[in-house]
Amino acid sequence: MTRTALSLLALLALGLCLPAPALSQNPGLPDATAAGVKTRLSSAMAKRGQAACVLLDLDSGDTLLDFNGDAQLAPASNMKVLTSAAALCTLGKDFEFSTRVLSRGSLSDGTLKGDLCLVGGGDPNISGRFYNDEPLTLLRQWAEKLKTAGIKSISGDLLYDSTLFGGDAFCPGWPQDDQFNRWYCAEVSALAFNDNCIAVKVTPGKVGEAANVVLVPQTNYCTIVNETKTTAGKGAALIDLRRERGQNVIRVKGNVPANGSGGFVGEITVSDGAAYFATVFRETLEAAGIKVEGQTRAHTLSAEELGAFSTLVDHRAKLLDALKPVNTNSQNLHAEMLLRQLGLAYAGKGTFKTGAAALEDWLTKKKLWDKGMVIVDGSGLSAGNRVTARALCGVLALMDKREEAEAWRASMAVSGESGTLKKKLNGKLKGKVIAKTGYISGVRALSGYMTCGKRRVAFSMLYNDCSNPTECEEDVLEAVCAALS
Repeated sequence: MTRTALSLLALLALGLCLPAPALSQNPGLPDATAAGVKTRLSSAMAKRGQAACVLLDLDSGDTLLDFNGDAQLAPASNMKVLTSAAALCTLGKDFEFSTRVLSRGSLSDGTLKGDLCLVGGGDPNISGRFYNDEPLTLLRQWAEKLKTAGIKSISGDLLYDSTLFGGDAFCPGWPQDDQFNRWYCAEVSALAFNDNCIAVKVTPGKVGEAANVVLVPQTNYCTIVNETKTTAGKGAALIDLRRERGQNVIRVKGNVPANGSGGFVGEITVSDGAAYFATVFRETLEAAGIKVEGQTRAHTLSAEELGAFSTLVDHRAKLLDALKPVNTNSQNLHAEMLLRQLGLAYAGKGTFKTGAAALEDWLTKKKLWDKGMVIVDGSGLSAGNRVTARALCGVLALMDKREEAEAWRASMAVSGESGTLKKKLNGKLKGKVIAKTGYISGVRALSGYMTCGKRRVAFSMLYNDCSNPTECEEDVLEAVCAALS
């Protein structure tokens, strides 16, 4: 059904097109516009849905509209607004993640007679994201530092310690079907590499034979079972990637046309991100000419042991750099690792449970927690989360007043220009909205900021089981922006 075919929108237009009173007479939202917005939201709810919308004037602090603002609804990825705001306020804008490579033993004739230990600090950005999409860049730099230190071989083991975080790597509240293979369901670990995913590149071979399958980065951590076929003709490659839970055997199925559009590149999660990180690091060392004689194994580094180790690499990454993948690109793993950091700061242990308790405590102290709200995870992937549009809008207003406001706003997608909003709100609202989108089955959400002439507005809209929620978002924001500009 087209927008022009909706009779309700014709009725709505009568309210929204009425001339707005002069701002000097009524600094709030004009009554006709407010009534039209409420009518539009009610229509989106239909018979079984729930919708909520809160609008705040950031400069006056006035509530412009509160429609079901206290309804406790699933927020999808708008949960990231709460998680990232709490992380920034709790940990501070100068917080840095530290990933270290330590050594113990003596160095003689280029051989480290002892062990290396890779220690995770919960950095979500060890990937190609900031390195021209080359995931091995940092690891190669670390290998060069070891060579500069005179290390040509290691007689002992490559240890790895990912115990900064604890608890489940996969949230019990996440989808329990085969979605664990998808990038947005990556396991959480304090040592995370390449978003705990691996890319699979498939290109045509000879017609009638299997296609060529390559892992990026190339590693022996995952095993490929190639069940593809190169077909004659043109068209797009149809490829399916699968692995069993807890395993790293990737089955690649499907057809690749010999004269098609260039093949296929897709991502799949790995099991045990810390072991993946350590394996690829060892392979990178050996590619650089540094031989590791011993095993690669998990190890909990005790306080007593730490004194025997020396630091070879201390890679630092800024918290602020992790916010943009969270709020612009909606990276779930980043949000979950921030939640673990919150739990660590709050309770000395970074788990889903302690992270949720830390977030609840922060919201309570900010007087934004309502009894009955539920925090299951930090990303919003769980359908069990329950928050209010009023709480989300309150957090946005709070962050607008902090010294980190500019960096915070810069972490979000811009309508019609970037991230998850690049192809949304790109008409009258292009460039006027910076916000966090949200989507899981049956849930749509959008929370952020909008500039309406000289007026600055914070908004939050949550839709659970609603009809045409994306269209409703645009209708509401366009009407409000027109009335306030």
